[in-house]
Amino acid sequence: MSESSKRELRSRSNKKIKSTTTTTTTKETKTEVNTVRAQDLLGEPSAFTLSLNTAFRVLFIIRCFSALYRILDDCDEVYNYWEPTHYLLEGYGRQTWEYSTDYKIRSWAYILVHAVVGFLSKIIAPTKVQVFYLIRLALAGVSSFVEAKFYRTVTEEINPHVGRYVFVILFFGAGMFNASTAYLPSSFAMYCVFMAYSYALRPVSDIDPTRTYRVVFWIGLGALAGWPFTALIGIPFAMEEVLIFGRDTMKKADGTVVQSIGGPRWRLRRVVRLFEAALLIGLGLTVLLVLMDQMIYRQYTIVAWNIIKYNIFSDGRGPELYGTEPWYYYILNGFLNFNIVFLLAIGSAICVLITAIIDRNRVPGRTKMDQIWPYVVLGLKLIPFYIWFITFSLQAHKEERFMYVAYPLMALNAAISIYLIRTWTSRFAGLLGANVHTRVTVLRYTSFAILSVYALLSISRILALLTRYRAPFAIYSSIWGEQPDDQLVNMNYLQEDYPNDIEIKEKTVCIGKEWFRFPSQFFLPSDTRVQFIKSGFHGQLPKSFEEDFTVDSYEDEGKLKFYRRRRYAWAGARQAPQGFNDINMEDPSVYVDEQACDYLVDVDFPLHLEESSPVKDTAHWEVMTCHPFIDAQNSHRLSRAFWVPGSPGLAWGNYCMLKRKS
Repeated sequence: MSESSKRELRSRSNKKIKSTTTTTTTKETKTEVNTVRAQDLLGEPSAFTLSLNTAFRVLFIIRCFSALYRILDDCDEVYNYWEPTHYLLEGYGRQTWEYSTDYKIRSWAYILVHAVVGFLSKIIAPTKVQVFYLIRLALAGVSSFVEAKFYRTVTEEINPHVGRYVFVILFFGAGMFNASTAYLPSSFAMYCVFMAYSYALRPVSDIDPTRTYRVVFWIGLGALAGWPFTALIGIPFAMEEVLIFGRDTMKKADGTVVQSIGGPRWRLRRVVRLFEAALLIGLGLTVLLVLMDQMIYRQYTIVAWNIIKYNIFSDGRGPELYGTEPWYYYILNGFLNFNIVFLLAIGSAICVLITAIIDRNRVPGRTKMDQIWPYVVLGLKLIPFYIWFITFSLQAHKEERFMYVAYPLMALNAAISIYLIRTWTSRFAGLLGANVHTRVTVLRYTSFAILSVYALLSISRILALLTRYRAPFAIYSSIWGEQPDDQLVNMNYLQEDYPNDIEIKEKTVCIGKEWFRFPSQFFLPSDTRVQFIKSGFHGQLPKSFEEDFTVDSYEDEGKLKFYRRRRYAWAGARQAPQGFNDINMEDPSVYVDEQACDYLVDVDFPLHLEESSPVKDTAHWEVMTCHPFIDAQNSHRLSRAFWVPGSPGLAWGNYCMLKRKS
């Protein structure tokens, strides 16, 4: 072979090698680009989020619906909160033994805040019923704001997808539909937990104490002004403050960057900061609440301590006197109110543990601790729900409202579970050979499927409550139809001249076995009084406050006339009525004879053959109006709990307002 031939062969060989190298480099570049694109698709960086104002407006829609249509399913809400508020606004009402000055385990400070809203509402509302709903709408507004604030924090500090799931859970949840506008300290404590965790979910800061003080304030407010046991929610936050160093730099408003040097005693410094915040805020709130309660009780007392003392340290007394439930009560109740989402909340810790094992490489780090630590921090966010759920499941006395405080935490835990489960399904699809577009589809529709089932079941639950248990609202409101057609001024009275003529006597509306479904005297005219007649109940019933009226006189054409005048002294709130006790013992003096009743409310269930009903006593009573009411005892459990078209397996009774025959 000639030299020129060899040179040509070498030249062709070099071109081939260069061509092969160029092709390989191009393939590697394309692979890297495809990988980045795949990661972008799977990461869904452009997740849709709502602003704080938009989230508030959307939530306010469903909360207004709750305010206007939600039933009163807890007699404590009526007799411990709506009735005392009615007393402050109208001068009469019913009180439970908790408001007696012998016990003082209910706070008038909490009532006063709502009464201020009521007094303002009376300026624009012609009737008491409208005042009732305006107070509820105020609660709807507060709940919508704190929920929106919580949603934005989850979106910004955890993940936009988790925030979106939290929003859907809150919007559709039957439990939130009930708790958001409930006039109960547990609902107020829930509002405070929403606000507290709007700051607690932010990173720990070693140098900036703002997060610490705000969380302590909201948890302290929920515990002292709402329900003392709310303080349990603060335990994991305190642990996080002491265990995690967190951010060590802070930029001031003028742009100056301040850095903290940890040192060997940074944990001691954190403990001191926590103690200082708790002491200052605790003392400030306690003094304010004591002074507010003293305005009504006219005694200095710390109501939060009275509650703890009665529920924990009383001998032979306590909440068990008012009924006990099995250990699984809150599991069943949680499923009714949040269905599959509640189960996901309970399983959130397991979801985080599984993800930490099978998807550890998702978090970069040189050591195993670097990879595991983010899951440890995330786990601390899940603990508060478990603390609350386990603590109250161990108590013998259980009520649905006790779980209200944990609803924000439940929503967060469930949302995290949904987010982790969707990544599992996408990862599993990849192991089966699915391309990136299929994996993204699986990723998106997994969460959509879970939340769709949740929303449908939640709507079904809400409709069941509204269509089967709302009869008492309609029945008590029907008495307003007894007003004369020409009455235009004193719309709160059956007899327009009642305030100006003491010769006109009150009408009596009696209730027996249905005492616990009474929606408060906001639904009755101001010249009627509710009274109890003897039924099968043998516990303690509420008594009447001493009425806040006096009789004055004036001269008209030489004649002395007497009229009723409101005093605004609230002397009845400073008394210890005879017969009240803290052991749920029946007081016979609370009953009136049936002959004293002008109207009577009762329910007639045709299948309850052993019960006698005044509805059938046509010799003494005439039926004014009746509404269908579900017979829960003879209805199928699932059918009565969830609404389905046709409503199979249900039995019904008649909830009636009766009027004594002349």
